[in-house]
Amino acid sequence: MLSETVISADSKIRTWQYLRDLWEYRDLFRAFLERDLKVRYKQTVLGVLWVVLQPLTLSLLFIVVFVWVVKMPTYGLPPLPFFLAGLIPWTCFANGLSQAAGSMEGSAGVISKVYFPRMIIPFSMILGTVVDFVIGWILFNGIAMAYGCWTWLFFPFTVILLGLQVGAAMGIGLVLAALNAQYRDIRYVTPFLLTTGMWVTPVIWPSQRLIESQYGSLLAWFLYFNPMAGVIESYRALLAGNYIPYRLVAANLLVAGILFLAGVSFFRRREEKLVDLL
Repeated sequence: MLSETVISADSKIRTWQYLRDLWEYRDLFRAFLERDLKVRYKQTVLGVLWVVLQPLTLSLLFIVVFVWVVKMPTYGLPPLPFFLAGLIPWTCFANGLSQAAGSMEGSAGVISKVYFPRMIIPFSMILGTVVDFVIGWILFNGIAMAYGCWTWLFFPFTVILLGLQVGAAMGIGLVLAALNAQYRDIRYVTPFLLTTGMWVTPVIWPSQRLIESQYGSLLAWFLYFNPMAGVIESYRALLAGNYIPYRLVAANLLVAGILFLAGVSFFRRREEKLVDLL
């Protein structure tokens, strides 16, 4: 039985119909997701091992530069799991944003031929990176066990932290995807934003160094507006056997929720013009 499409000026009815469309096109979403995963590792010699090698290689490089040379403290944590706790979630987050930003342009042929909720495309790109995260998360847990700082609390808290991470990525990714459809400069701006974001997020440096600085009490507030700060700091707190920073995570969840809703609203307002823009 074919579904009924309702065209109405009532925003509530249109929103409900759009949600129904998202559900009814779930098979297309699955097809986009499978396509993304296949293309990503097609004709690669190492395949999914790249997901492990990237954060592991960077972690070893950071140990040499920041721990051995610069003498940056890791506050009681072994350097390798300390850096992996930041790099694995950040790599997933950054890759999701990068792929979402170019998703509309890369799927222009499909968008111009048939109707479907366009939001499916950036969503599938971002959720595809969760597979990479799971592989990296397994590596992270294995190394934490090897260093004797593993805890079973990783399992329940990872679900919350991953939801925070993906929600923030979807909100920002939808904005970048919609903007890149109209302004192709976004493809060049996105790498710069991600590089800057990595340095202002405690991926490499410990947040304690920020708090202990001269203006620490003021600068620490910026962590509350950075969704990835709570994710990374929670993994490191679990490694150290401490309580996770609940206030930071709660604030980050609120920010991620606002980013997600704002991203959906921004994308929906531009969605009807995407065919003409592409």
